[in-house]
Amino acid sequence: MSRQAETWEARSQSYLDYLFWERRLSENTLLAYGRDIVVFIDFLKDRNILNPDDLTLPVLDEYLHKEYRKGLNPASLARRISSLRTFFLYLINQGLLEENIARLLDLPRIRRNLPEVLSTEEVERILASCDRKRPNGIRDLAILELLYSSGLRVSEVIAIEHSHIDMENGMLRLWGKGFKERIVPFGEEAKKALSDYRIESRPILAGRKTVKAFFLNSSGRPLTRQGIWGLVKKYARLSGIEKTVTPHVFRHTFATHLLENGADLRIVQEFLGHSDISTTQIYTHVSRTILRETYHRVFPRK
Repeated sequence: MSRQAETWEARSQSYLDYLFWERRLSENTLLAYGRDIVVFIDFLKDRNILNPDDLTLPVLDEYLHKEYRKGLNPASLARRISSLRTFFLYLINQGLLEENIARLLDLPRIRRNLPEVLSTEEVERILASCDRKRPNGIRDLAILELLYSSGLRVSEVIAIEHSHIDMENGMLRLWGKGFKERIVPFGEEAKKALSDYRIESRPILAGRKTVKAFFLNSSGRPLTRQGIWGLVKKYARLSGIEKTVTPHVFRHTFATHLLENGADLRIVQEFLGHSDISTTQIYTHVSRTILRETYHRVFPRK
């Protein structure tokens, strides 16, 4: 069977394999792209469009109008267009298309909400709420210290193994989105919390089990994403903070506090593992907002 005669299902599977093996996209991104392509292919099959040569701008416009009528928000529509552009680029590389007409589609305007950020005092309250006399409390403090002092993603925390931690130099080796490796530092407080967990708490949680993962649950198994979300919510509640606090809020807070204290934007980009500095730039807006709110709150001449 020639590539031109392949079914859309076969093309989409080859495309997703390409994204995984060549582009090294994260699991969540692959799932999102996969869902988008399934919706697009269902649309093409309903209209009996079988060949890439039949893909035209009016066809894409009709598809997007249909999605718009479903009530999709601008962010979801923008992702649909981004998925189309990437899929069409793949078809071009395979010799099935001559032009990426999806690039002619206009992206909808997206209002970017500023991320929630904790104050230094709120971070201290959350950290202080951990019960350091219990194995779980010692572990939780180590996780919270890492989330704040290194700006880690949840997926990066649960993937940490013993060999990834350089205690002497206070450095972590991580594999972030797209399997990209990076080295990030952690502070003295995080270093102490990690050491206490490794020596005092982890052997109790592990019991007789031999597990690669550094952070374990009460059953001695690797801590999950849901487990970390749960403990962050728990300590935010115990500390009396009314903001919506998630693990990612610690990441936002880490980046914002660095910028507020004079860190260069590109250094923060490196710490966070952002491939595009425009993703990091949102934190400059957060910093300006905080500065403006503080000014209006404390400046005596209203």
